[in-house]
Amino acid sequence: MSKSTKNYGIYRSGLEKKFAELTPRGMFKFEPFNIPYTIHRNYKPDFVFDDYLIECKGYFRVGDTQKYTSIRDSLLFQELIFVLSDPNKKLRKGAKMTMGQWCDKEGFKHFTLQTIDDLLKYIKDSKDVMDF
Repeated sequence: MSKSTKNYGIYRSGLEKKFAELTPRGMFKFEPFNIPYTIHRNYKPDFVFDDYLIECKGYFRVGDTQKYTSIRDSLLFQELIFVLSDPNKKLRKGAKMTMGQWCDKEGFKHFTLQTIDDLLKYIKDSKDVMDF
């Protein structure tokens, strides 16, 4: 019988099941809650203008989407904006969602080299609103 077809009941492994069997019943609670955790890394934006961090992306590597949402959630006042080579490119091979759709879903502004003027207008308009 392969490891993946064994039946451990509510436990994820044979070791967990054996631990539960060898300890007094009810003494330990099994997976009673989740504990969020953070992995601290450093991020170096491609370009910066005032509070705008510009990230130029041709494609997302494995883990990039999680990285960028973590960066976004860590920012106090800056805004992370993407310049995508092709917003219609799939997130990864076989994915249904495109890079542009992911940005929209996660609340990231995104532009392309062809829409740089729109990016500059967005930054200027945002600065004008903040200056009064």
